[in-house]
Amino acid sequence: VKATNGKKVIIIGEIISEDVEFQGRKSKKLSIPVETVPDNKRKIYRPNKDSVNNIISALGAETKHWLGKTLILSIISVMGKDSVLAVVDKNVQSVLK
Repeated sequence: VKATNGKKVIIIGEIISEDVEFQGRKSKKLSIPVETVPDNKRKIYRPNKDSVNNIISALGAETKHWLGKTLILSIISVMGKDSVLAVVDKNVQSVLK
């Protein structure tokens, strides 16, 4: 994402909620299988809370409706740290049927 701010990814699989621990704190994180556009690399995207809220606002809380949707990942600075923020690409129709 750093190389190209505004990288597009397509959600290609089932979204999984996982228990994670970071710096002694336990929380749940989503793992979203994505494919980068246009280079077709498959990755797991773990969105931050702001990104999850953006996606839910655009697509709803039912994650099965997210399949095939395109996200735009951008880097923003939050309190002096770089953070990846996702928004749903409204200009692209679902690519998976």
